[in-house]
Amino acid sequence: MITGKTGRGIISLALLAVISFWIGREQGTDVAAPVTGLDPRLNYVLREFDLQIFDESGRPAFSLRAPVLRNDPALKLGTIERPVISILDQGAIWDVTADNATMTADRKHVHLWGGVLVKWRNSASGKRSEFQTDEIEMEITLRTASTDQEVSLSDGRNHINAIGMNLDMKKGSYTLKQRVQGTYAVN
Repeated sequence: MITGKTGRGIISLALLAVISFWIGREQGTDVAAPVTGLDPRLNYVLREFDLQIFDESGRPAFSLRAPVLRNDPALKLGTIERPVISILDQGAIWDVTADNATMTADRKHVHLWGGVLVKWRNSASGKRSEFQTDEIEMEITLRTASTDQEVSLSDGRNHINAIGMNLDMKKGSYTLKQRVQGTYAVN
């Protein structure tokens, strides 16, 4: 049995619920006008990011990690601090590190500078080599790289120094441009 006081409380509560619903419904009927004239280009900074690009069959083909990436929409260029790039192609792994880099918006061209180190290893043969230079231009899609700076190459036993290099990562070959000097280990 409901007492008079309880009945009035239930009626008051129901009345408050109806009023709250009505007020909330009235406020929700205003539709905001769409915003026009915004520039869709973004200016942003990513911290501790990891970019992955996959080949046509869904396997990892390219990765880029870095503590900071700054995007400049006006230049259509990303500036990267301490990039770590890995390129995987037919059993070969190319690891590239540098102090700084820039990457175009289409992610096809990367310019690296400051302590550039390129390490190559073939998982099937176990062969390894490394290249050191101050600056290098990479074409990610073509899997090529080049520099006009001094470059030092080593496979652990043999060492070559030169000025300038063209590197074809797909073929696993390189061409040294000028002033080539080498030291080879004799078996």
